[in-house]
Amino acid sequence: MSQTHEQPAVATDRAVGCPVVHFEIAPERESGFYWEQSKELRDRAPVMFNTLAQGFWVFTSYDLVRDMYQRTDLFSTESITAWNPEPHFSWIPLGVDPPNHATYRRLMNPWFSPGAVRRNAEVQRAVCRRYVEELAPLGRCDAVAEFAIRYPTEVFLDLMNLPTSDTTMLVEVVEDFFRGYSGAAPELAGSAYARIKEYFAERVEERRRAPLDPEIDILTYLLGSTVTRDGEESRLLLPEEILDICFMLVVAGLDTTRAQIGWMLYHFAAHPEDRRRVLADPSLVATGVEEVLRYYTIIYGDGRKVTQDVDYRGCPMRKGDMVYGMTSAANRDRRYDDPDTFRLDRTPTPTLAFAAGPHRCLGAHLARSELQVALEEWLRVIPEYHLDTDEPLIERGAQLSLVSLPLAWPTGAGS
Repeated sequence: MSQTHEQPAVATDRAVGCPVVHFEIAPERESGFYWEQSKELRDRAPVMFNTLAQGFWVFTSYDLVRDMYQRTDLFSTESITAWNPEPHFSWIPLGVDPPNHATYRRLMNPWFSPGAVRRNAEVQRAVCRRYVEELAPLGRCDAVAEFAIRYPTEVFLDLMNLPTSDTTMLVEVVEDFFRGYSGAAPELAGSAYARIKEYFAERVEERRRAPLDPEIDILTYLLGSTVTRDGEESRLLLPEEILDICFMLVVAGLDTTRAQIGWMLYHFAAHPEDRRRVLADPSLVATGVEEVLRYYTIIYGDGRKVTQDVDYRGCPMRKGDMVYGMTSAANRDRRYDDPDTFRLDRTPTPTLAFAAGPHRCLGAHLARSELQVALEEWLRVIPEYHLDTDEPLIERGAQLSLVSLPLAWPTGAGS
């Protein structure tokens, strides 16, 4: 299934003693392609050089990928796309290196803390329950388009204190962005980026004219927030910084959760024995979600830019080189017992599903909560369901997500 093969290319003269490979990351493929490819790469070597695009280093082991996340002195988030060292998109706080990163992260942490997620739990469950109960009488749906995308988007809008009537618009623009980002329609990414920024520019201007309570309204809160960068005096966030934060929240939080919910529902459709175990023992929901995050890691890999010339683990890296840490391979590292098997009751073990280090996912608590609520509510209303197609499912590359997920169930389910 993998398309890895030897191919001479850019800067391979420096990859002494390091396998030189060529493999794609972004195109749409039949589901399972990318995890099979990451397994082959994992088993080949912990570090290699990929000749895709300008060429970049690749880490496949848990230890190396974790080190990439944690060693911000060597690996910068100036670019997080290994095949695009000079990105056109600005990501705050992800695209800001320490120590400046901390000033932005401190602003956002309270909104996504465990306590904040608990306060939002009733909204999550109410929104999720409404979608599932509306779908149940239909007997079938595309679970990606009709549930996995829409549920977290509506929760996000509520959290942002924005109109949930904007759900369809935001779903469409985020879908366009990731279709473009994955390479299926590159021109869409730029236009979607502009549309997201325009949407939030309008909302921010509304708050500027008529502020709301900053305790419950993120945009009003950001308008009054200050940062300190590079030892300078504290100042208010710049308008563009506020928009970059909003863009980051949208693209980092919505498609990721959509993708993970899609794979979770897929697993319990394709493996009814696991689904029935959860139905019989709801305590398995939490461990099941953790195993979904490990086994169906949707971040194929993360990019970083090398900050200085360095001989790293025998690899002669130069300042400006790109590195690609394969999170998908790291989460199936041999450090896990039987890593290529999904175990519903696997003892929780740290994974890199939400990255590591100072840039660890801001929304990790919210994502876990949304996944658990989704599984609980889906199985409560639709306990028996199955895949509703004989055709191969298609997955999008880069950020691994199912393009669609046709499911069917008895029309009396949950009644």
